[in-house]
Amino acid sequence: MKSLNKITIKNLSWQNEKKKILDNIDTVLEEGKIYGILGPNGAGKTSLVRSILGFVKGYEGSILYDQTNLKNIKREELAKLISFLPQNVFSDVDFTAYDVVAMGREPHRKRFKPLDDVDKAIINEAMEFTDCVVFKDKSISKLSGGELQRVMIARTVAQDTPWVVLDEPVASLDIKHQMDLVLLLNRLKKEKKKTIILILHDINLASKLCDCILLLKDGKLAASGEAKRLLNKENLNKIFGVDFLKIETKEEGEYILPRITL
Repeated sequence: MKSLNKITIKNLSWQNEKKKILDNIDTVLEEGKIYGILGPNGAGKTSLVRSILGFVKGYEGSILYDQTNLKNIKREELAKLISFLPQNVFSDVDFTAYDVVAMGREPHRKRFKPLDDVDKAIINEAMEFTDCVVFKDKSISKLSGGELQRVMIARTVAQDTPWVVLDEPVASLDIKHQMDLVLLLNRLKKEKKKTIILILHDINLASKLCDCILLLKDGKLAASGEAKRLLNKENLNKIFGVDFLKIETKEEGEYILPRITL
């Protein structure tokens, strides 16, 4: 497979030993967009992205990469199509930032083969794009949360996949680093032509960044569609069970906030 134009999910269901986690999900994800997956804790968000990545086994239904069933794609080929940034990144190891970004080239090299000039050029470009050249020789155990996220994004850029999946990439970042990461993801889409799937909890951030939204509840796809249309008070109340307020601003448009009554 040389390209990936869409991912089609048909009747996807999966359960662990205790309960059903994903329940008959149908959707199509098309290239060139940023998709946000939202929903309360336990809704199945992480299980859905892990299914797309081929980490979940024994599910019912199908996941098609274009017309090819995910189950028929070898792991090394899949790693050339879609990269993954998990929520929890182990940072207490003595790898430099450059070492971590270089790991993104592994799917494109034969085992134990050293980095060649092409690999090095791609790694350097990825670090320049994410503005982390300045600490390329620094141990990742010494980096701040925002710096580490930039390094991990650089690794996905170096992996050179058309699709990127991120699990709650802003969860542990302060506001400034959240905004920096949002701008970087938007550049990934526009300048690097990446299709991005990410799990988010911030509704307003999702509204600003994402083209399309998938709303999950109790393992079901409750709604999906254009972010601006879908993220309204009525839909969010049904998903989260909380009353929301819509605030209009001249400078930034609409904001939706939970109604807090003490």
